[in-house]
Amino acid sequence: MTAKQQFFEQVLGSLKERSAYFSRDSIQNAADVTGLALKRSSLSVYVNQAVKQCIIHDAGRGWYSPLSEPVKLDSSTCSKLVRLIEKKFPLLDFHCWSTAQVNPWMHHLIGKGVTFVNVDAEALEAVWETLKDAGYDAHLNPTGKAKEQFAVRGNTVVVRRRALGAPEEGHFSRIETVLVDLFMESERLNLMDREEFRQMARKVVSEGRICISEWMAYATNRKQKWQEILGVDEINQRHLFEKSDVG
Repeated sequence: MTAKQQFFEQVLGSLKERSAYFSRDSIQNAADVTGLALKRSSLSVYVNQAVKQCIIHDAGRGWYSPLSEPVKLDSSTCSKLVRLIEKKFPLLDFHCWSTAQVNPWMHHLIGKGVTFVNVDAEALEAVWETLKDAGYDAHLNPTGKAKEQFAVRGNTVVVRRRALGAPEEGHFSRIETVLVDLFMESERLNLMDREEFRQMARKVVSEGRICISEWMAYATNRKQKWQEILGVDEINQRHLFEKSDVG
């Protein structure tokens, strides 16, 4: 068996069996444990070849995964609202997501979804008024007493200030953003039980590939820890990440 074959079959094979995501440092450590004395330059060549051959898949800067398919969110739940805001404010930077988008990974489906519109501070009130005029049950940055009075109806929209670094595609939030923001909003607005959220989030990241580096960077930007979001200390099964890499 050549060094490359040993790397692909034993090193990467063992990592793929025990983790949905692993870092380049984890790969180096696994190679060392296996007895492969690989220089970082050689390891980089092997890793790049493994990605090209779809043995592993890119999961963001320095992260890899055995999961071939990326997580895809259904944007149809937000499309009508996005078109409305685009028409009214064609130059506005904003992005949207809905709690209904995580239904495919929920044990109990969310009957009445809440849509969140994230915009820059100076546009908050204008977007909120536009949505109210269009017949939406729109809430402007509910905090304090407004948060306590918040209730989900059939066309509920929350307008919040846009956070820097939120992964998005056009005017639609990506799953990396949704997992962080929904974690925060679930407690703010009592949208779902914390453990129910974590079960959903763990299912998302273990069934489809997300960009780990962008997700972690956004979580850090919002002063959240990935361990807290996933509740990984409660997992007694296969670890989603190598703990030595993301402490």
